[in-house]
Amino acid sequence: MPRPVSIQDDVILRAAREIFLEKGSDATTSEIAAKAGVSHGIIFKRFKTKRALFQCAMQDQSDWGQAIPTLLNSSLGRKDVETTLVELGTLFVEKFLMLIPTLMMAWSNKQETESPAESAAAANKDRATKALRSVKTIATYLEAEYRLGRIRETDYEVVAQAFVGALWHHAFLQVMLTDGKSGPGKELRYVRRLVKAMWSGIAPE
Repeated sequence: MPRPVSIQDDVILRAAREIFLEKGSDATTSEIAAKAGVSHGIIFKRFKTKRALFQCAMQDQSDWGQAIPTLLNSSLGRKDVETTLVELGTLFVEKFLMLIPTLMMAWSNKQETESPAESAAAANKDRATKALRSVKTIATYLEAEYRLGRIRETDYEVVAQAFVGALWHHAFLQVMLTDGKSGPGKELRYVRRLVKAMWSGIAPE
C-alpha cells in the first residue's frame, strides 16, 4: 500500500514542477492535478497547501550526487581519464539544465515560502555543501590518477572547481538563451571541447 502512494507523490511533484516552471506562481492546483492525472482533492490530501506543494516540487530531491563517486571510483586506473571527464561533464550539464530553471523559479517566488529567509538560507547552504563535496570528490579522483602516473601534477582542487564552474556557466547560458533546449549533441560537443582544453594542462608529460 505505501508504494503506490510514493509513486503518486512523484507523479504529482513532477507535474507540479513542470507547471510551476511554465506558469510561475500563477499556476493552479487544478492544472497540476490535470497534468498529473489525479483528482484535485488528492493534491490537498498529500500537500496541505499550494505553498507546501511548491516547496516540495522545487526542492532538489535527486540523489544524482551519488552517481559522481560511483562513476569516478569505477573509472580510476581503468578507464581513460579524458573519457571519464567527458562522461562526468555530461552528467553535470544534464543536471544543471534541469536545476537552474528550478532554482530561478524558487528564488523568484520566495514570498511563497513560509519563512523566506530561513528556508532560502538553508537551501543555499545545502546546495553549496553539495557543490563543494562534488569539487573535492573530483579533485580526489584526479590526485589518485596522478599517483598512478596517468596525469601530471597540479592543483587538482582548482582544476575541479574550474571544471564544474565552466559547466554551470555553460548550462546557465543555455537556459537563458535557448530555454535549455539546445540538444544533447551540442552539450556533448561543449563538454568535449572543455575537457580537451583542460587536458592540455594535466596530460602526462
